[in-house]
Amino acid sequence: MRHWSIRARVTAVATAALAVVLIVVAVVLVHFLRVGLTNRLDRQLRNDATAATLRDAPVERIPATAGGGRIVQIVDTEGTVLWSSVAAGGPGAEPLIEPPLPFEAGSGTHLLSVDHAALGELRVIAVPRAGGSEWLLVARSEELGNTAGRAVLRAVVVLVPLLTLGLGFLVWFGVGRALRPVESIRASVGDITEHHLSTRVPVPDTGDEVARLAVTMNEMLDRLDAASGRERQLVADASHELRSPLASVRALLETRATAADPAAHDAEAMAAVMRLQALVEQMLVLASQDSAPPLAPRPVDLDDLVIERASSLRATTSLTVDSASVSGAQVPGSEEALRRVVDNLAANAARHARTTVRFQLREVPGWAQLVVSDDGPGVPEADRARVFERFSRLDDARDRDRAGAGLGLSIVAGAVEQHGGTVTVDADPDLGGARFVVNLPTAGPAGGASPA
Repeated sequence: MRHWSIRARVTAVATAALAVVLIVVAVVLVHFLRVGLTNRLDRQLRNDATAATLRDAPVERIPATAGGGRIVQIVDTEGTVLWSSVAAGGPGAEPLIEPPLPFEAGSGTHLLSVDHAALGELRVIAVPRAGGSEWLLVARSEELGNTAGRAVLRAVVVLVPLLTLGLGFLVWFGVGRALRPVESIRASVGDITEHHLSTRVPVPDTGDEVARLAVTMNEMLDRLDAASGRERQLVADASHELRSPLASVRALLETRATAADPAAHDAEAMAAVMRLQALVEQMLVLASQDSAPPLAPRPVDLDDLVIERASSLRATTSLTVDSASVSGAQVPGSEEALRRVVDNLAANAARHARTTVRFQLREVPGWAQLVVSDDGPGVPEADRARVFERFSRLDDARDRDRAGAGLGLSIVAGAVEQHGGTVTVDADPDLGGARFVVNLPTAGPAGGASPA
C-alpha cells in the first residue's frame, strides 16, 4: 500500500473506515431492533397472562375456546398438558415447552423462547397457578420480530456495500480535485532549471495548505534566484575587477627588460600582485559566506580583537589611534569571522583617515556595540546603503585611493548578518568623518531591536 498514490491510499483508508462503521452500526441496529421487539412481545405476554379466567379457574371449568385466540396451555409441574386453547392445538396438543420444564415449581414468572415443531418460533411466559401445582403458559409467535430483523439485515447487506462504494467514489473524486493543484505545482517545478529560476509555481486561490505550500515554494525560488543572481554578478564583477590588475602585471612583466630602474619596476609589479592576491582572497571570503552553514557559536572576546587591531595600526601607520573607550564585551560566534569584521573596518578607516582612527566598544542590555570612526571625508548620505554592496566604490574624495576592490565592507555586512547583528554608517559628530556602528547580540542571534 505504501507504493500506492496518495489519492488511492486516502480513498482506501476512508472506504475501509466507513465500511467498519456501517457494519458496526448495522449490527447494533439489528440487535436493538430485536431487543425492542422482544420487549414489546414480553409486555403483551404479561398482559395476556393476567386473564383471571385462566389464572384462577379450575381446569375442568375452562371453556375449550378460552384464551381469546391466544396460544395458551395449562400444564402440571411435570410439563403434562392439562388444558390447551384452540390456537395451541386444542385437546391432545403438543406441549409448548417440552417436559421436563426448565424451572422449578412455584419459582415465579419466566420468559423464554422456544422452537415448537408445529407452531414455529414462540415467545412463552410461564406463570404459576393453583398454588404452584400448575403452570399457565401463554405464547405469541416471534415471526414478526424475526421477519423485521431479516428485512433489516437484507437492507444492511445491500446498503453497506452501496454506501461504501459511493463514499469511495466521492473520496476519490474529492481527493483528486484537492491534489490537482499539487500536480500543477509538480509539473511547474519539473520545468524549472538553473537557467530559468525566474519561473514560479501557480498559487491556487483556495487559501488552504496547498496554497501555502505554493507560496512557500515561490519564496524558496525567490531566494534561489537571488542567490544565483548574486553568484552571476560576483563572477561578472570579479572578471571585471581581475582584468585590470592582471593587465598591469602582464604589462610590467613585458616591460621589465627595458625598465630604467628594474628594482622599482619589480616593486611595482609585486604591489600589483599583492592587490590581485587580496582581491582573490576577498572573493573567496564572499563565496564562503554565501555557502556557509549555520554558525556553531563560541564565546569570543570582542575587546581583545579590537585592542589587537588598534595596536597593529599604531605600529604600522602614523595615524593617531584612539582605543580609550574600548571596554570588555563578549559575543557568541566565529572568532575568525569577527576578526575579519574588525580588520576590515579598521583597514577602511585607516585608508580614508587624515590623522585619527577611533575605536569604541561597549555593552548594552543584550548587545555589544562596536564603533569605528575616522576623520576622513565621510560617506555621503545618499551612498550610505550602497557602500555595503559588493565592488562598490564611491566617486568622491573617499574613493581617492583605488587600492580597495570594494569588497571589504560587503564582507563586514555578511559576517555581521550571520551573527544576527546589524551594521550602519553615518557621520561622526566629533571627528567629522565616517562612523561605522556594529551591533552584535550577546546571547546568540537575537530578538528585539538593536540599540541606537
